[in-house]
Amino acid sequence: MSIKKRIAQKAAQWQKKLRDKGNERVTFLVIPHNDKAIINLQLSNYVIVLAIFTVVFVVLASILATNLQSRIQTEADTLQDRDRAYLRERELYLRKYHEMSLQQELLRKELMRLFRQANLTENAESLFTDPRELQQMAIAMLDSEGEELARMLSYQANRRIKFLNFETTVKMAEGKLEEEGFYFYPEVSHYRKLRLELRQTAQATTILHQLLKERIGVEQALPYFWPLAGGHFTSFFGGRISPFGYGRDFHTGVDLASPIGTPIYAAADGRIVSCGYSGGYGLSLKIAHRYGFETLYGHLSSLHATCGQFVKKGQLIGRVGATGRATGPHLHYEVRILERPINPMPYLTSL
Repeated sequence: MSIKKRIAQKAAQWQKKLRDKGNERVTFLVIPHNDKAIINLQLSNYVIVLAIFTVVFVVLASILATNLQSRIQTEADTLQDRDRAYLRERELYLRKYHEMSLQQELLRKELMRLFRQANLTENAESLFTDPRELQQMAIAMLDSEGEELARMLSYQANRRIKFLNFETTVKMAEGKLEEEGFYFYPEVSHYRKLRLELRQTAQATTILHQLLKERIGVEQALPYFWPLAGGHFTSFFGGRISPFGYGRDFHTGVDLASPIGTPIYAAADGRIVSCGYSGGYGLSLKIAHRYGFETLYGHLSSLHATCGQFVKKGQLIGRVGATGRATGPHLHYEVRILERPINPMPYLTSL
């Protein structure tokens, strides 16, 4: 007999044995304690094996389904927590953005007022921070902000928030960056760009405030002023024919004729270093100002300030008279630099 026939014969024998074994029946008797009829169940081995397989399959499937549901629920909770955290972060940025917008508007108005006051234009770039310096400031600021928000918004101990630096902030704002892992809303990049602008505007405003403060101080200290109420010239600085009728002399100031009692004002902020009668000047006073300037007021009829007193520009210091060597009521006014008389004409302004 060939091998093929032997194998076929063996297979037929095994099939017959399995068929016979599977067709064997097992009898289950259910005997009640009362007088009811006995229940007789006869099940083949095929049915019993199928029932056992079904039970095992159902149990395993239930275990797998329970584990899968647990994992899905955990992931859903994690995603929900993350979504809440991002929403809180977005709301925080929105609130800060609106607050900063109001601050920026106020600062811009103040900056424009200062520009007008300083006679500058908006293109005065020297007032603003160099872009490279601003970029370095931004990187440091955003890194610090990232650490702070990571602590504030952390919803799990092991959470890691990926924060933007200056370059990626600008790229995102321009729509040139799409990188996985940056879970940011547009409000975040808007907020950060606005914050940088606000910081620069605030810096420019501070610089302008300082500039104007210094300029006002200089203006107050320099004797650009018309020192009395009214008046007209009767004599100028330099060589002239003596008003007393003989020869020529050098006039160290200008004479401003005005009625006796006309108010005289300080030409600039300064301290009165001398006052009282002084030879041909009659009743006079001298004020020392910053930058080496001095002003002298002669032929007064009365004083309204005392020696050593600090006076402000435009403050009443005396009244016109005709004391000393004078041909009539007038103010003899001198401007000096380092105690040397100079021509006062360039300084006689309405400031």
